[in-house]
Amino acid sequence: MGLGLQGSGMASARYAAQQGAIVRVTDMKSPEVLAPSVQALAGLPIEFILGEHRDEDFRWAEIVIRNPGVPWTSPYIRLAQEHGARIEMEIALFLLACPGRVIGITGTRGKTTTASLIYEILRASGAPTLIGGNVAGVETLSLLPQITPETLVVLELSSWQLEGLAPHKISPAVAVMTNIYPDHLNTYTGMEDYAEAKANIFRHQKPDDLAIFNYDNPWTRRFGEEAPGQTWFTSLEKGGSFARHTAQVEPFRFTETPMAGRHNLENILLATTAARLLGVSDDVIAEAVRRFHGVPYRLEEVRELNGVRYINDSASTSPVAGQVALEAFDAPIVLVAGGNTKHLPLEQWPERIVQRCRDVILLAGSGTTELLPAIQQEVHNQGASDPVRGIFTDYQQALAAAVQLARPGDVLLFSPGFTSFGMFLNEFDRGDKFVAYVRAL
Repeated sequence: MGLGLQGSGMASARYAAQQGAIVRVTDMKSPEVLAPSVQALAGLPIEFILGEHRDEDFRWAEIVIRNPGVPWTSPYIRLAQEHGARIEMEIALFLLACPGRVIGITGTRGKTTTASLIYEILRASGAPTLIGGNVAGVETLSLLPQITPETLVVLELSSWQLEGLAPHKISPAVAVMTNIYPDHLNTYTGMEDYAEAKANIFRHQKPDDLAIFNYDNPWTRRFGEEAPGQTWFTSLEKGGSFARHTAQVEPFRFTETPMAGRHNLENILLATTAARLLGVSDDVIAEAVRRFHGVPYRLEEVRELNGVRYINDSASTSPVAGQVALEAFDAPIVLVAGGNTKHLPLEQWPERIVQRCRDVILLAGSGTTELLPAIQQEVHNQGASDPVRGIFTDYQQALAAAVQLARPGDVLLFSPGFTSFGMFLNEFDRGDKFVAYVRAL
């Protein structure tokens, strides 16, 4: 249920067919949109029902593998359960079959950067290492043939993926949790429900398993006290990392990095602590950190042109992500933001926009309708001038306006702070379009 374009649905369909199952794939997106995914599965005995979901398919199925974006409350999932079907997710099938040691990383912000850096450090150490999970374009189940008991498998895990582990009471052998902030509250009943989904990353660990938590975030600090395995905390405020129930802090040594922002130092501290606990030498870790420039779509520097730095932060789908992006730069900012709402609190984002941005271009959407009055209120509160220069329904026109406003020494920051659906397929599509536009200038 849910073929998608990013790999998870394709991997599930391929894996099920290879195991000898009779497979139907159903997705509400049109056959035209899903053509690349269908093509990737050519030659396998798979039936596709696209552009709709049919009750008959969910009555027919013995196992439904749901895509991470499909909520438990879906009437089709309920129908399948009423007819005796097992509800599974790709990541649970993977963990049940994986012979390697799994290092799982989750959190609201920073999980992709932290997972990618852990992967790069482990690879640099010479250990056989693979990366998967919530990584665009990676079919995690398709990694299984390459994995031996000696393989280290780094998995970025979303809250939705982690829900799939709960019925099996399984967690990765190594769990890393970056932070918890309000997110996805349009699909969860509240913060407790959302955070509890994340907590599956450590809930079912064994006493000799390893868990690492960010002490500076209230949610992850609390979870660190509840973890059943060997637990470590990291803290920029305390200047390093420390085992639970000890006062001795191992100092943070790996601060030489090309990445901008305090939040990236948090990510580096988590990743390097995990690597040290996995036995990697400090020399290997330091060199990997110095070489690591971050990941696409997350404060990614696309180019510098005429003295303007163009930054692609299209993975910013929540207000707190938009706020963190603004705090990463000291230069004057021309901001392109806006999109559709997930009904999350705006936090200090409007305040930071008025403080930090000389010019703001907004993309039309339900989130933008929430943001604009909050910016206007902050303009009034701060006695500042209004930085908003227009709301656009065409992203090319929006980017053209932003480019016109940018001056030498500026940062042109594409950090939407909301989801993308409507104007773009997803946050990766909008990031790719931004990069293509900037490279063509």
